[in-house]
Amino acid sequence: MPPIETDPDFKPYTTANADDCIDQAITRLEDQIEQLRSVKGSGPAIAAVIGKAREVYGDEGPLWLLEYNQVLQTTPLDLVLQGKAERVLTLLGQIKYGVYV
Repeated sequence: MPPIETDPDFKPYTTANADDCIDQAITRLEDQIEQLRSVKGSGPAIAAVIGKAREVYGDEGPLWLLEYNQVLQTTPLDLVLQGKAERVLTLLGQIKYGVYV
């Protein structure tokens, strides 16, 4: 069995590293919260998308809107804000009914 080589770039996690990771996660969450706040009261298109997202994902539906989606090649919220809510609604319908995309 060959000897195991250590990765010279490996840095073990320390309290400082962990704290940095936590700070980055908090910043990301704060950005997502601000994105959600920006669409509050935006009108019927966002209401329809949020309603369908909650049908499919439950209480996590609004968070799904903020995550990058490989099929859409962007976040669902970005498409909604570009006036392309129908693409997001179509994808949610496909997910709900198990239609392969």
